[in-house]
Amino acid sequence: MTRRKIFLSILAALLLLLSIFLAGRWFWHGGQWTDAREDALEITRLPPDACDLNQTPCRVEVPGGGALIAELAPRPLALLQPLTVRLILRDVPAQSALLTLSGVNMEMPFDPVPLQKIAPDQFIGQATLHICVTGRMRWRAEFRITNQRRQTIVEFLFDSRG
Repeated sequence: MTRRKIFLSILAALLLLLSIFLAGRWFWHGGQWTDAREDALEITRLPPDACDLNQTPCRVEVPGGGALIAELAPRPLALLQPLTVRLILRDVPAQSALLTLSGVNMEMPFDPVPLQKIAPDQFIGQATLHICVTGRMRWRAEFRITNQRRQTIVEFLFDSRG
């Protein structure tokens, strides 16, 4: 092969790769050209709410209107027992919801628990609190509610006994 044919072959391969990349980007964004900055989520993190999920369902007002009600049951919350997680949204549109439980006074990270959408305004899931050797444990329940380009993070702190 001559140098010219090699050069043209390389150029054709690069153009093919570029075309594949651009087509993939086009389809990934629903047939629209978008700027990467437009894809970023607007995140609103609310301060930890004083309501105790170990005692009652908790209601939080969301900036811009609406509210959410979070519940872990059965109460009192027991370690190593299946917990039902319920999230009810009032005038807060959401495509997905996620719960992350973590230890506050002892690092005990959990895998996030995706909540299943069972109605336009309701999500449900299952979680379990790990056992704690100290007996009493402070927990953080962080709910992430996502809709299109907005994510709202609501955090609750509560205690459990071993």
